[in-house]
Amino acid sequence: MTQTDNATCLKMLVTSTRHISERTISLLRATDPYDWPYGGGPIGKSGFFYRSMKRNGCAGNYLPTDLFEVLSWAADNEYDCVTFSNTGPLIEQFAVYREPGSYGDELKSAKTPQRLKYEHSQRDAALKALSVGERTFEDSPENIASALTKALETVDRYLMARVEESLWRFPLACLQWIADVATVYWSERSYKTSEWRESIAAAAELQRLLGFELERSKNWALDPQQRLVYSLAEQIRSLLQEPL
Repeated sequence: MTQTDNATCLKMLVTSTRHISERTISLLRATDPYDWPYGGGPIGKSGFFYRSMKRNGCAGNYLPTDLFEVLSWAADNEYDCVTFSNTGPLIEQFAVYREPGSYGDELKSAKTPQRLKYEHSQRDAALKALSVGERTFEDSPENIASALTKALETVDRYLMARVEESLWRFPLACLQWIADVATVYWSERSYKTSEWRESIAAAAELQRLLGFELERSKNWALDPQQRLVYSLAEQIRSLLQEPL
């Protein structure tokens, strides 16, 4: 992996927390080591940057002035990770991602190699499960759109026949198939081209349908099998959720 050199890294660091921008402070309040930039807690108490700096013996002394500015610079210069020098916090090989959001805004994010490895393994497992014999599941926009549409129609048809029962007797194997489709969609979807428009529309409809069923029955007394279906439906809803 390409890394920024020490001289460049030093320019990105300041030696006093007095120079941290409000934008960075806000971001640091919501960091954790696994799904940055969401989760975590107050600055100086928890979150990846606090733990990383403490591990490197410089907690409270060095922070980027504006983390997104650093990541943007790295992305603009085609670096695929940012590593700070040993005078500051060691942020280990974060892959930088930039893509249009669902409302035309630009999303910037970074993930650890461990997180990326986990996500890739999930995607590979889903593709393997969706493949039939020697016939590999094609992760094209058209094929994923077709699979999501089929999933939406199946769930809708099931619910129409069981209005009072809701979704929680839905065949687990069938729901797992939908979860695998959602996993591949989540890993491949792109807002950059119109090719994904049909997939995104079907995913949004399915996500809303599952969301309604989850909300209306969240206080129901479910047996263990129903709880399993409920949890899997929650996972699918999360995978189909559009970025904020």
